[in-house]
Amino acid sequence: MRGRSYKLAVACAGKGEITLSIVLKNTVRQTVKCDGVPLRQRLTASAAKIRIDTEGMPGATGMVAWRLDKADK
Repeated sequence: MRGRSYKLAVACAGKGEITLSIVLKNTVRQTVKCDGVPLRQRLTASAAKIRIDTEGMPGATGMVAWRLDKADK
């Protein structure tokens, strides 16, 4: 995985918001609305592992899905 580029898509369906954490070399946190619209982001892996974590904000309900694909060169 190290040095490769990936396309990440994360979607939350329900109500409220979640906190999305992406850990490569450093942790990046973003707030994502649970409106079913996917957040798309390109990642370059600088480490051997990519960690993706989500946490519901108070009052949030629903479901989260994510997909990680190799990016075209």
